[in-house]
Amino acid sequence: MAAFEGVSKIIVKTLGSTMNFVDIRKVTLPEKPISRPPSSRGSQMIIPEDEKTPFNPRHHRDPKKPISPRMAYFNLLRTCFGAGALGLPLAVSQAGMVLGIIICICIGLLIIHTHKMLLECLNEISRQLKIPYISYRYGFRVALLHGPPILKCLGEYGPCIIATFMIMSQLGICSVFVIFTADSLKDIMDWQSINSSLLTLLLPYLLLEFSMKNLSIISHVSMAGNILALVGILLIFYHIFADPHGENFVVNTNPLSILFSIGTFFFNMSAVGVVLSMDKNLLNPEVMVSRYGAINVGGAVAVVVCTIFGALGYWSFGTMEENILRSLPYDDYSAMTAIGLYLIAVGFTYPLQCFPGVQIMVEVIKNYDFSEPISEETLKIFEYIARPMFVVMTFFISYSIPFQGPFVAFVGNLCTTLLSVVFPATMELCLLYPENYGKYRIYFFKNLILIIFGLISWAFGVAFSIYIIYVRLLSAESNEYIHDFI
Repeated sequence: MAAFEGVSKIIVKTLGSTMNFVDIRKVTLPEKPISRPPSSRGSQMIIPEDEKTPFNPRHHRDPKKPISPRMAYFNLLRTCFGAGALGLPLAVSQAGMVLGIIICICIGLLIIHTHKMLLECLNEISRQLKIPYISYRYGFRVALLHGPPILKCLGEYGPCIIATFMIMSQLGICSVFVIFTADSLKDIMDWQSINSSLLTLLLPYLLLEFSMKNLSIISHVSMAGNILALVGILLIFYHIFADPHGENFVVNTNPLSILFSIGTFFFNMSAVGVVLSMDKNLLNPEVMVSRYGAINVGGAVAVVVCTIFGALGYWSFGTMEENILRSLPYDDYSAMTAIGLYLIAVGFTYPLQCFPGVQIMVEVIKNYDFSEPISEETLKIFEYIARPMFVVMTFFISYSIPFQGPFVAFVGNLCTTLLSVVFPATMELCLLYPENYGKYRIYFFKNLILIIFGLISWAFGVAFSIYIIYVRLLSAESNEYIHDFI
C-alpha cells in the first residue's frame, strides 16, 4: 500500500445541470429512489429510476499528472517482486502446502473483488454527488451516513478512522522494511545482534528521507530499487531449484496458524493505496475495473506468481522463521549477492513507503475544519518535524519487535483486513441500504460474511500475532541471559 491517495480539494464543483459547490467534509448523499443493486461489471453501481443517461464521474477526471494504463498494470505487478513477497513461503509453511496454496489463491481473489468493490462504491458516491472523484476517507464517511442508524453514529468519524489505519499501516510497512534490512545487514556482516544493524542504518535512512524532497525523485529511486529486487528474486529462484530439501505435502489444521498465514497474505498481496492512486490518476479510469482491466489481470498475475513463489519456497527450504532470504546458504556468493541486492532495493524504496504516512498526517491537519485555516508555512514546519519522527518511530518499533514474521502477520491482521475487506464491504452495505440488496438479499449476506470474516481475522489474528511476539521476546531475553551467564 505504498501509493498515496491525496485529497486534492475539499470544496468541489459539481458537474450536473446546475453548477454548485459541495464541501466533502459535510456533504451527504441525496435521497433518491434506486432501482437495482450494484453491477459487478458496469461502471455505474446504482442507477436511479429518473436517470436515463446517468452521470459517470470517470468521464470527467482531469488528473494533473496522468499515468498510462501500462503503468497501472506495472504498479500492480511489482507487488510480486517486493520485500513483502519474501515472507510468502513462511505463510505457506504455517498453513501447510495444501491449505497454504488454497488460502493464498482465495485471499488473492478476495482482494481483487474488494478492490473493485471499493472503486465502484467511491464512483457511485461521486456519481450521486455529481463530482469527478471522492477520496476513500471522505467516501467512507458519506457511505456510513447513508447507511443504517447503527453505523450513522460513526459516519462523522469516518475520515479519521481511515486515516488512522492508513497511517498505522504505513508505519507497520516501514517498520517491516527496517527489520528486513537490519536482518540482512546483520547476516552479511555476521553480527550477533540486530541492534548494531539498526544503529548503522539509522543515519542513512534519515539522510535518504531528507534527500527525497519530492515524489518524483522518490519514484525514480524506488524504480531503481524495484530493478534490483527483480534481479534478487531471480537469484532466489536459482537457489530454490539448486538444492530443494523442504517438505512436499504437509497439511496443517491449526486455526491459529491459519490466521497467522491469512494476515501475512493480506500484508503481502493487498494494494489499496496503489489501486486508489492509479484510479485517480488514470486518463481512462475504466481500465481499472473493466473485465480485462488492471485489477483483474494485474491482480490475477500477481496472485499466480505469489502462490507459485510461496509454494516453491516452502517446498525447497521447508519451515522457516522469518523470510526466504534467511534460508539461503550463507557460504554461497550468489546467495549473499541476493541478500545484498534486496538490502539496497528495500533501502531505496523506504522513502516511498514513508511518504504516504507523513502526507496523510499533513492532510488530516490541513483539511480539519478549524475556525481559521492552517497556513502553508505551519504545514511545512509540521512536515519537516514529522518526517524524521516517522523514521525514528519505525526504528523504535523495529528495536522493540525485531521479528519480521510475526510482525508482518500483526500488521496484516490489524490494518489490511480492515482497509481491504471490512471497510469496503461496509460501504457497499450502507450504499444499498435499506431495500437494494438484490434478490434474496444476496448483497446483504455477501457483505455481512466479508465483514464477519474480516473482524475474526482482525481480532483473533492480532491476538495470536501478539502472543507469538511475546513468546519470542521472552525467548530472546532468555538466550541473552544464558549468553551473559556463560
